[in-house]
Amino acid sequence: MRSKRRVGVLLASAAAMVAALAGPVHSAVAFPATPTAASATEPSSEPSQAQWKQLGKAADAHSALGVFGDSDPVLTLPADTSAGEKTKVEAAIPSGMNVAVKTSKFTREKLEKIQKTVTARKWHSDADTYSVGVQYDGRKDKVVVDTDAPASATESLRNAYPGAIEVRSARFEPQAGIRFNSWSPFYGGIALISPGKGGCTAGFAVRSRLSGNEYMLTAAHCYDTSAQVYNRRTDWSNGQWVGTVVARWTTFDTETLLGPVYDSYIHTGGYDTSSQTHFVHGTAWVASNLKVCVSGAATYNHCGHPISNTSYSVCWSGTTVCISDGRGFLYDRGGTNWPSYNNGNRTEVGDSGAPIYTTDQTNSAAWIVGMHAGIVWSDCCTPHMVGVNWNKISSTTDLSLMTR
Repeated sequence: MRSKRRVGVLLASAAAMVAALAGPVHSAVAFPATPTAASATEPSSEPSQAQWKQLGKAADAHSALGVFGDSDPVLTLPADTSAGEKTKVEAAIPSGMNVAVKTSKFTREKLEKIQKTVTARKWHSDADTYSVGVQYDGRKDKVVVDTDAPASATESLRNAYPGAIEVRSARFEPQAGIRFNSWSPFYGGIALISPGKGGCTAGFAVRSRLSGNEYMLTAAHCYDTSAQVYNRRTDWSNGQWVGTVVARWTTFDTETLLGPVYDSYIHTGGYDTSSQTHFVHGTAWVASNLKVCVSGAATYNHCGHPISNTSYSVCWSGTTVCISDGRGFLYDRGGTNWPSYNNGNRTEVGDSGAPIYTTDQTNSAAWIVGMHAGIVWSDCCTPHMVGVNWNKISSTTDLSLMTR
C-alpha cells in the first residue's frame, strides 16, 4: 500500500516565485564543508534562497526584463523605464545583496518581437529544419540565439537586428525516452510508453476548472493526439493503461492524458525500485537562481539545479512543437565543486515531461515549478536543461494543479 505522507513542518507560505522534452539524473547537491586555510579565497557567504525570491518579486513588481547572473547579478529594466521607477527598484533590492540595476536598450515589446521572429523560423528557407532557442541576456543586453543552423542560414537574422543578436552554435537534444510497475491512481513521475513511440515521464495531475475532469500531464513532443499511453516497465513492455492523449499544446510542449484515476503525488526515488514519493502541496514561481529538483524515468530524482534563465523559447528540429513566448526556463547542473558547482547530474532521454519542483525541510512535500522538456548544449559543451513554466501553462489553459 502507498502511504499518504504528511508534512510535519510546512514553510510558512511556500514562497511561490514564478516554472519540453526530457530526462533526469540523480544527485542531491551540497555546498563544500567549512572552508580551510587552503581555500581562503572562497566566499564566506552567498545570497540565500529567500533573498533570491525577494529579488525576483521586486523584479516582477516593477516589470523588469529579468535578473541575470549569480555571483554578480544584474536586474535589467526595459528601455522605457523612468528614472523614478529605476530609483524605486534600487530601493527594493534585498539588504545584503550586491545587485546592479541597469536599463536595457530594448523595450519589452521589441524583445518579444525579436524572440517571436526567431522561433517562427521564417528567416531562411530551411530554418524550420533546424533547432533554435532564444533568450534575453541582461548582462550583455543582447538577444542570444542558440541554433544548430549554419552561419549562412542565420546571416539574414543577424542582419535584420544588427548589434542586437548574438548567434551561438549549439547542439539540441529533445529527451522523449514504484515508476515502472504502477497502477491507478497514477502519480506523476511514472515511466510512460506508447506503441511505436519512445519513453517519456508523467508530469503531475491537474484538473479542468471548467469541466472538473482530471488529467495527467506530459510533454507534447512525446505522443500524438489519441495515442494510447501505458506505464512503461523496465523491460520496455506495456504495463497498466495510463490514459489517452486528449489535448496537445504545441506552443508550450504540453499535453493531457485522460484515463483512470490520478492523484496529487509525484515519484521522487533515486533508483528504479524506490517507493519514495512527495505529495504535491502547491506551486513555486520560476525565479533566477532558485534551486529545483527534477524526477524523471531515465535519471530518477536529483536536486540542487539553479534556474539560470526565467524566460526561454525553443523549437526543436523535426517537429512542430515549440516552447514559445518565453514560457520556458533554463536550469543548470548543480554540484559540489567550488567555485563552479556544476559537477552534478543532468537529465537524459526519457525524462521528457518529468516534474520540476522545490521541497521543504521535511522533504515530503513538493511545490511544482514546471515540466522538463530537454537540453540545449550551448558554447559547444555546456548543457542547460529546459523546463516549461507551470504557471504559464495554467494561465494559458483552464487547468489547475491538484494538491493536498
